Amino acid sequence: MGLLSVLVLLSVALACSEETYSREPLEGIILIVGDGMGLSMISQASLENGKPLNLERMPVVGLQKTSSESGSVTDSAAAITAMLSGHKTFNEWIGLDARGKPVQSLFEIAKEKSWGTAIISTSSVTHATPAGAFVHLKDRDKELTVAWQLALNPPDILIGGGRDFFLRCSVPPEQIPDKANTETMEVSREQDVPENTSDASGKEGDSANSTCPPTDGRAQTRRPLEHLKKTHSILVSYSSFMESSCDSLCDQGEPVERFIGLLARNHLPPVEASHKLEYRKDPASDMALDSEYQKQAREALPLHFRRAMEPSSRKDFLRIASLRSLRALQSKGRPYLMLIEGSQIDWGGHANRADYAISELMDLDETLGALLRELEGRNVLIVVTADHETGGHAILDGKPGRKQKTDFLSHGHSAEMVPVFARGPGAETFTGSYENTEIFHKLLAVIEASPAISH
Repeated sequence: MGLLSVLVLLSVALACSEETYSREPLEGIILIVGDGMGLSMISQASLENGKPLNLERMPVVGLQKTSSESGSVTDSAAAITAMLSGHKTFNEWIGLDARGKPVQSLFEIAKEKSWGTAIISTSSVTHATPAGAFVHLKDRDKELTVAWQLALNPPDILIGGGRDFFLRCSVPPEQIPDKANTETMEVSREQDVPENTSDASGKEGDSANSTCPPTDGRAQTRRPLEHLKKTHSILVSYSSFMESSCDSLCDQGEPVERFIGLLARNHLPPVEASHKLEYRKDPASDMALDSEYQKQAREALPLHFRRAMEPSSRKDFLRIASLRSLRALQSKGRPYLMLIEGSQIDWGGHANRADYAISELMDLDETLGALLRELEGRNVLIVVTADHETGGHAILDGKPGRKQKTDFLSHGHSAEMVPVFARGPGAETFTGSYENTEIFHKLLAVIEASPAISH
């Protein structure tokens, strides 16, 4: 057999061995972000697991560079802005370019195209990464402003923590923020006031309609939740969500397509109940949860919200929330874009707690495995990456299948490149090394290549 014949046969064999996704229209895109998840942490998880991770089943691997306009080391706000808009920006800024101009995100583009949209996070949904889908703001710590922007321009599905930000009375923006003027995106902190009414009925419907007090010379204050209740089913109980027998997202046992789950006052707890580490908020944040103000505001809330039990751990939450959201999106029969964040890998890195970070990473990997099983044979692009690495984590010694000896260089983020894993239509474009802004362009190309949807 000649050399040419061998090469032809080899090419055919390789082509047959590779998965193909071009026979059917694109069904959706799922972007999974492990906040702070560096390659060394992935290596530790794989070594200690004793068998390959679900991440290692992803056929395409690349590397993204994570610098921001502030320097070599990015924060989550600048990183998610780069990945979702294609623009580098300064640390702390969300959804703005380096000149401070709002830039359209992939989620806003998808929404314009009538795609379904979903955001699931293990932090408050007002945190930088989930906020990056729809928010435009110069200060990521203004989480009440983030809540208002999400309420005024929400995804179809939003699940995570952050309930208190959506229940707080404040002066709302007059309209959805003007993209040409970032000043209209700010909510004045001085006008944020606690409620002066209470409702002991415990009815969820009553709670969002209870009266907020007026401010000096200003319009009546309102809560972001009021806007969301007009278009979405709302759930605030973590236990009710987790104990639901529905395969999809439900309201009183009936499937729904638009759903808001605010399942903790601030962030959801760690996946392991033994991990008591709390995320330390910047004191300049809109709302410190242990402040006297917050105590008074909470006491003014209806009993239904005050009695919503805070979960002590969140084992299986991310997997269940992701699968139910996926099924709800699929039920609409339209393409969809999902953002799933494993937020607390980053927190373990900041605290130099490898056990914390790895348990969170494994939770994200198990969620990926569940999605891969659910989507077997479906024409869906899945991309898994990180916004940055946290802690300068390194493996110093150990044996496969056993606990590894590790150490950290710092309590902050590092500038190292982070891996990108991909599977599905368009996955082949994620090979090589590139700037984090290329994530946007690669995903946008897949979106634009999909058939148009009639309105």
